Amino acid sequence: MWQKLEVHHDGALKKPALLVSLSTSIPQYRALYSQARELASYMMKKMKFVPLASLYSSALPPEVAVREDGTVSLVVNQFHLHRGKRDIVLFGGDSSPLDEQYEFADAVLTYARRLGVGEVYSIGARWTEAPLSPDQTPAVLGFATDLIGVKELKSHGVELIKDEPAPFFASMVVGLAKGYAMRGYKVSVNHGEPLPHPRSVAKMLEVLSKMVGFEIDLDELQASKGPLSAKQPDEGSIYQ
Repeated sequence: MWQKLEVHHDGALKKPALLVSLSTSIPQYRALYSQARELASYMMKKMKFVPLASLYSSALPPEVAVREDGTVSLVVNQFHLHRGKRDIVLFGGDSSPLDEQYEFADAVLTYARRLGVGEVYSIGARWTEAPLSPDQTPAVLGFATDLIGVKELKSHGVELIKDEPAPFFASMVVGLAKGYAMRGYKVSVNHGEPLPHPRSVAKMLEVLSKMVGFEIDLDELQASKGPLSAKQPDEGSIYQ
């Protein structure tokens, strides 16, 4: 596996929490499973973040983006820092890993441990359920690495996911977190709401803001009523 971590900013953080908010870049799945990308994009838009580090990896799609001037950029995911009563490290970007997901998770969690992260919150859509009606407001679902985490989820009204497989990186990083001395949480919704998933993003941010301890204006998401005009699945990334 090839990977490269470029650190842009260093320094002590205050009880940082890591929010892992990556979505698949596979075109046929992006429309259904891009809730994490939309959530990261909304947080970047509404809150002040500074770049911490960029992670390049052979686990990401084997392609480059060709710019209008003929130059290229690699697929990349980035750690961003929000300073507050409790510091937040947001990990988002172009794509979740396609291959070598254990190794990719190790790179993410090793860097998070270096930052002093004690809790990991992974955001995403559940992969094993029947889709919701497009106009149905989704419930927030989740699981945790231990019973203390489960109790915390329940205290915030999260419906527990039980007795089913939870595939792919967004779930694996939660399971692996315990081995890096971190408590892991998965915060999820059932899929079915059209792009850009405003109800899903709003519901998950309501829970995350209380659990992690940050403020964010949700008016723009909650103003979405009636039929939604969906974006095309191949529209950009949060860095464009």
